[in-house]
Order: sequence, then C-alpha cells, then structure tokens
Amino acid sequence: MTLDLSCHIGGASRPLPFALEQRNPAALDEVVSRIPDAGPAEIAEASAAARAALGPLGSGIEKRADALDQIGARLADARSDLGRLIARETGKTVSDAEGEVMRAARIFRFFGGEALRIVGERFASVRPGVSVEVSYSPLGVIGAVTPWNFPIAIPAWKIAPALAYGNTVVWKPSEHSSAVASHLMDIIAASGLPAGSVNMVLGGRRAGEALTSEADLDGLSFTGSEATGNAVALTCARRRIRVQAEMGGVNGLIVLADASLEAAVEGALNGAFFAAGQRCTATSRIIVERGVARAFAEKLAERVAALRVGDPQDPATQVGPLVSMRQKDAVQAAVATMMGAGRTALQAGRRDAAPDCFVDPVLFDDLAADDLLAREEVFGPVAGLMIVDGYEDALETLNAVRFGLCGGLYTGSLKHAEHFKQHARVGMAMVNLPTAGVDYHAPFGGTKASSLGSREQGRAAREFFTVTRTAYQSAG
Repeated sequence: MTLDLSCHIGGASRPLPFALEQRNPAALDEVVSRIPDAGPAEIAEASAAARAALGPLGSGIEKRADALDQIGARLADARSDLGRLIARETGKTVSDAEGEVMRAARIFRFFGGEALRIVGERFASVRPGVSVEVSYSPLGVIGAVTPWNFPIAIPAWKIAPALAYGNTVVWKPSEHSSAVASHLMDIIAASGLPAGSVNMVLGGRRAGEALTSEADLDGLSFTGSEATGNAVALTCARRRIRVQAEMGGVNGLIVLADASLEAAVEGALNGAFFAAGQRCTATSRIIVERGVARAFAEKLAERVAALRVGDPQDPATQVGPLVSMRQKDAVQAAVATMMGAGRTALQAGRRDAAPDCFVDPVLFDDLAADDLLAREEVFGPVAGLMIVDGYEDALETLNAVRFGLCGGLYTGSLKHAEHFKQHARVGMAMVNLPTAGVDYHAPFGGTKASSLGSREQGRAAREFFTVTRTAYQSAG
C-alpha cells in the first residue's frame, strides 16, 4: 500500500501536490510513499505557527512532561508496526528498527523527566546585600533537519529536548523516511501539546534550504552529510542563529595484540557491517597490530562472508539493502575507486549487480592512509584493515583524519585503555566495544569535522536548547 503524506502545520494536516516518492529499497517496484515538496510559503507558515505556540507551550512544565511521557508510551506500543514500516521504507532490519523505536520511546520519556528538572542556581554576590540567580529559558523556535538512517531516534533526540525545555519545532525529515516521520508526527499531535508546538514540513533539498535560510528560527539542529552541514552552519552564522551540526565520521577501531581476538572480531563486524554500514558511528578503518593482523583478518573475513544479506523484514537477515539506488551507486563508486587503486578485497560478494539496493559487505586488506576509504565517509558496508606496529602507531593512525566522532580500542591493557580515553581525538571513545552503539542518556557528538556546536542527548542537550540568564538583585 502506498501512503500519501502531508505536511503538518499549526496542529492540522497541510496537503500539497506530490512531488517525490520513496520506494522500498528491497523491492524497488513498490512505492512506499508519495511526498510533497514544501517551499518557502509552507516553511514561513510553519515557523509562524511555532512562534505563536511558544506562549501556550510554556504555560506549564507538568503538561510538557506528561505529553512527552505519553509520546514515549505510544511509541513503545507501536513498536512492531513502526519497525515493519522502517524496514519497508529504509531497508533497516526489523530487529534494528524495533530497537530504534524503543530507543526513541525512552528518549521521550527521559526528557519528560528533564522537563521537571530545569533547575538553576542562587548564590551570594561579591557585593554585600546582592544575590545572583542563574536560570535557563527556552531558546525559542528550533529548526530540526533529520536523516533517514535513524528515522525515528534522531528526530526524537532533537524534538524531545526542544519541547522539554520549552521550545517549539519546525521539523524537516529526510524524504527517504517521511512515512515513519508522519507516524511519529501523528503520535506527537495526539499528545495534548498546544497546536504548533511541532510542525512537520516534508520535501527534499528545496524544503531544507528554505528552512535553513528563510524560516523565522532561533536555532537549528542538523544531522547529515559534511558538505550539507557546512553549508547549513555558514547560513546560520550569517543569520546569527544558534546551530548544532552532526556530520559523520571516518571512525577507527584499534585491535592490539593483547586483545581478545574473538571479541575484537565481533566488535569490528558489528561496527562496520551491521545496519549496512549506514551509521555515522560505523567503523571504516580497522587498525590492527601487526602480530595478530593475519589471524584477525582471516577470522573477520570468515565472519563477513557468513553475514546474511537479504530482505530486511525477514528476522534472519543481518544486513539489509542501502536506502536508495543513489546511495548504492555512491558505495559502488567508492569500492571501484579502491579496486582501481590496487586494493585487495578479502571478502566481497556479488549482490551489487542485483536490480535493487543490496550491496554485499566488502572488507579490504592493507588499507593505506591516503586511500578514499581511510579519508572519506563511504556510508555503506565497506571497511578496510590497516596494519600498525604497536599502540603508539595505532593511536597516531586513528587520529590522522579530519573527522573525530568515534574511536575504539580492543586491548587487555588498563594502561593503554586509560591513555586512549584521554588521547584519542574523538568525541566518543569505546574500549572493548564496537564504535557503533551509544546510550540515549549520555552526551553524543564528535570533534574536528564531525560536529559543530554543543552536544546532543542526555543532560548535555540543555546547552543548545536554552538561554542562560543571570539576574542580580539587591536587598534594598
């Protein structure tokens, strides 16, 4: 069944002519949804509705807390249906999709609690008879631009804190995940929040550019590609509005000779190939100490070859398709570039010739520092091995890229683990864990070209979504 989608502005559905469609990436003859392409007029209408809703939304923290908790409960109840829709629309496996729905549910519930904990400080001034108060006020109208790879969790970790801290939202989801976004919008709209608290505008690049450059916003939170994120940040800087941008990574995983080889293989397999490699925290560089490199490579190649690639709605599938033919073409081009540079694939299947969006996982041997895969985010089930001589060489290799989202280390050495946590130039350091996999109540974000602005998720979210106010008062 094809879903005909509408924008949601000011508490009501806003139909527009259909301009785009999303097909099932596992069966391209199936149209999942037809989507409008909102423009400047709809964006202006949505931002005006969000501006008008600021007062009603700010009238009571308990109402916001209850609404966020209710959204979380309804998401949890809809876990199975939403999981199947995510699998059908984006190609994510059902098990991953259902897990993501539950993560979104917990994010909303977490920020329901945070709405009641917006506490400040009161302390004495250095001047006798004067007190100082520090409080946190809503930033205002927030623009949110979200990607397709986590179609419900990333919107949750932007929308939930925005509402918890008293902001309203104009949300532009990816055109590749608009059906999932529409279901989330329906749940939000039924929560009892004031009309206009969250407004959803659907579309492609035109809608995104209008939201970034023309909407009446106080801040914009973006997750997507580096190129688009840089353009968004420049536009927001010119407009002097607060910006937060998460732009991916070329994440490295170090495997030292003293590590549990089996655990390291499982961590590399998970980080590099699950979710078809379409995670900003995915491992693309597997940096292995020379003494165990061959044994590690053989074990990992064997596990990669055994991965079950197929229909994402089949519970037995481990790797589903890429989200679109455009994404498949980009991944194939990157693999061809690597092959053209003389790199050897330890494991590479032949599903790339299929008339759908599947690509078999590819594991390259002996990656060089200047190879495409070692420098750029490919965003597919592709990884390469880099051979190093010891921990110091490994850490230098891990840090020698312009990105800095995640880094991982498998080791039995407490000394190396402690040093790594302090000296890996990343926002999130993983020790004896895959690079992909983070908690919803902890800060998320990177360094260097990976991130711009304050952290997302957990209590760290308050920094972006609030304005710190300092008040002085004299006793007489």
